[in-house]
Amino acid sequence: MRLRTKTRNCLSRPDADQSTLDRIRQLRCVGTATLEAVGFWIAVVLPLPTLLLLIFGSGTPTELVAVAGLLLANLLAFVLGHDYSGTDSA
Repeated sequence: MRLRTKTRNCLSRPDADQSTLDRIRQLRCVGTATLEAVGFWIAVVLPLPTLLLLIFGSGTPTELVAVAGLLLANLLAFVLGHDYSGTDSA
């Protein structure tokens, strides 16, 4: 399983003579791919508790703030995960 962002493979074999800058770039690539994956899956799952709160909530101000917070978190997750393309089995 390899993580990919756009066209670059993030999990290449480390070379013995790989520079520190190359290692930092590789870590950044893996970190970006991880954030995209987490954002995507949160955006997929988060509407469920939001809908449940809207359907079964009593409409108190606290619940309205919770719904607004969940919607904002879902929007943020969409932004983070919009470039996620899954894993590549190659």
